[in-house]
Amino acid sequence: MTATSTTDLPDKLNAPAYPTRRDEAWRYAPHDVLRRLSFGPINVLAGDLPDTIDGQIPVLEGPRIVVVNGIVDHTRSDLSALPPGLRLIPLADARRGQPEMVAAHADTSTSGADDAFAEHNRAYAQDGAIIHVAAGHHLGAAIHIVDVTLADDTTNASCSRVMIHVEEGASATVVETRIGAGGFGGSNTQTTITLGDDASLDHIVLQDVPSTQVHLSHIDVAQGARSLFKGYLFNLGGSYGRVAYNVNLAGKEARTDLSGLYFGTGDQTLDQQITVIHGAADCTSRQSFRGVLDDSSTGVFNGGIDVRPGADGTDAEQANDNLLLSDRAEVNTQPRLEILADDVVCKHGATVGQLDDDAVYYFRTRGIAEAEARRLLVHGFAHQIVDGVQDPILRDWIGERLGDLNG
Repeated sequence: MTATSTTDLPDKLNAPAYPTRRDEAWRYAPHDVLRRLSFGPINVLAGDLPDTIDGQIPVLEGPRIVVVNGIVDHTRSDLSALPPGLRLIPLADARRGQPEMVAAHADTSTSGADDAFAEHNRAYAQDGAIIHVAAGHHLGAAIHIVDVTLADDTTNASCSRVMIHVEEGASATVVETRIGAGGFGGSNTQTTITLGDDASLDHIVLQDVPSTQVHLSHIDVAQGARSLFKGYLFNLGGSYGRVAYNVNLAGKEARTDLSGLYFGTGDQTLDQQITVIHGAADCTSRQSFRGVLDDSSTGVFNGGIDVRPGADGTDAEQANDNLLLSDRAEVNTQPRLEILADDVVCKHGATVGQLDDDAVYYFRTRGIAEAEARRLLVHGFAHQIVDGVQDPILRDWIGERLGDLNG
């Protein structure tokens, strides 16, 4: 395939039209920057990565697949000792040897995401990872998927896919780290998750690409009866970092708990697009997202709760709290709620504020300098999300990264 830009994609691949500001979900995106992205096979290989990349990857105890410019890097990956019940396979290997497995996972997409960038991913994401957890198995160590982008001069954006299936009664933790190096470019990732009845998954996304890059991510989740999905998003990097969730509680008594932190500096735009669909009775969902915006950064939270007919007994809550550290920073928050069922409890709320002057004064009266007082208050606000991460190594890594941002 040859490279295509976002402007010529609809003609060449018969894709949907490129999104514009008229599309509510893309209203605050930097469209002039997005139109500079070009997709296709990237010539920069894993061996060309700078040495600093390895230092950006949290060192976790479990197995790991590293994807560089859309191709699995076997030298940096570790598949040597998989626990019983886990199948972890590079997507390209599965396409060649087990195409029926790829088809089964691909058919579970719930959102029908239909824009130019989704079409790019379908066209160019030839590699990535398939994670399959067998019924009744409970995995201890986290499975780590690392996506790295190093921009090429001619094709500057990469595509990859992750497909996760946790069978009935099984449980696992998956961490996806998105990083990069080099000049202007981007990454476009798609994660598809299916949970069987009584299954559970902790899914953690660390988005920390460099400020020269754009990151576009879509996460589809389909849940069986009594399943539990806990999603943690840390949206930190990129000139434009966009992560969209589409979660479908398709089985009775399924539960979803989504938490997120976006921390903007400079002129970043960090964009969260959330849709939780209550498609069955007696399901529970929680959304808790926090934003910290400094300098001239922009935060976006577009969060929806969609209660379908027949989803009686729904219990859904959504909260979006934002802290502005600069009079040039801004946040655009839009809660959405559609209820087409009876006997439901749905709550949503959003707040935007600045640091409490009284709290800063309290610290100063106890001998703490103003800059340190502000840092401690921001730390306390942000770490209400960080503290939910169970893995201490990962939790410390996130804390250190936030310390760099708030230094």
